[in-house]
Amino acid sequence: MNILITGAGLIGAHAARQMIDAGHKVVLFDLAPNRDYIGKVVGKDKADVVAANMLDLPALLTALEKFNVDTMVHTAGLIGGRVQENSYTGATNNILGAINILEAARLRKLRRVVYVSTFGVYERGKITDSVVKESHPIGGHNLYATTKVCSEHLVHAYASMYNLDTIIIRPGGVFGRGFYVGGSTVGMVMRDLALAMIKGEPITIDAKTYGPNEYVYGKDVGLALLLACQAQNPKQRTYNAGTGAVHGAEELAQVVREVAPKLEVKVSGSTTADKSRSIPMDISVSKAELGYTPKFPLKEALRDYMDELWNEGARG
Repeated sequence: MNILITGAGLIGAHAARQMIDAGHKVVLFDLAPNRDYIGKVVGKDKADVVAANMLDLPALLTALEKFNVDTMVHTAGLIGGRVQENSYTGATNNILGAINILEAARLRKLRRVVYVSTFGVYERGKITDSVVKESHPIGGHNLYATTKVCSEHLVHAYASMYNLDTIIIRPGGVFGRGFYVGGSTVGMVMRDLALAMIKGEPITIDAKTYGPNEYVYGKDVGLALLLACQAQNPKQRTYNAGTGAVHGAEELAQVVREVAPKLEVKVSGSTTADKSRSIPMDISVSKAELGYTPKFPLKEALRDYMDELWNEGARG
């Protein structure tokens, strides 16, 4: 496959690496690509890189034609707090960006579009089951989630009206070696945690900052996106990409102690949280239809992340 990935940040770069390793050709389409970061994660000169705005439909169409793209993965956009702080820009980028990707795919008659949503779309207050299934209600409890819900509806509309082959992936809280211009709160706080562990500093895990979350490693999300591109006749078309495990502050602290037993680790703040935030995502359909099995439980993910940061020069 010839795959164009919008966004060359945490998710986009790790997806590119997975796809290149699987033998596919990759184009990274990013407003301001960090070529040093891309080289470290993806590999030097392993992917073609286009510096352009996803809101520029002609530029996107040109790239699709130039590189003979048949599959597109949309990871670009603003995340979480960045959307809240810049409401108009955030909403415009995320929603109009999705429209441009879908319209470009329609015009170029691509074989498939994979849209990266978020587990934040779920209306957790309405979930009474022990796991969060893809069929559970979705809704916009904040502006960022609303842009993702709107974009998911656009994906469904294009699939229905134009017979466009689409898949939606809903990742958990993604972290890993990243270039966090999009505003990933989870990514940044987990990076701070990994750096503190490398430096051997006493660690205080604040329950509000590290509240219950389904942490998923960037490499596993990249794997889910590769599998979504390769899937033959998927039925459900919307899939969770998590680990099936939620960690609150106490559980995260225990993982840190197991990875770095010599460190002083304590938890601050109230560890009593809304029970709905502690419900893990169901990944059984992702396993059955895509073949997705996460390779990095949180302990292994932290170890791998620390190794990568160390190799990049992080020291105590």
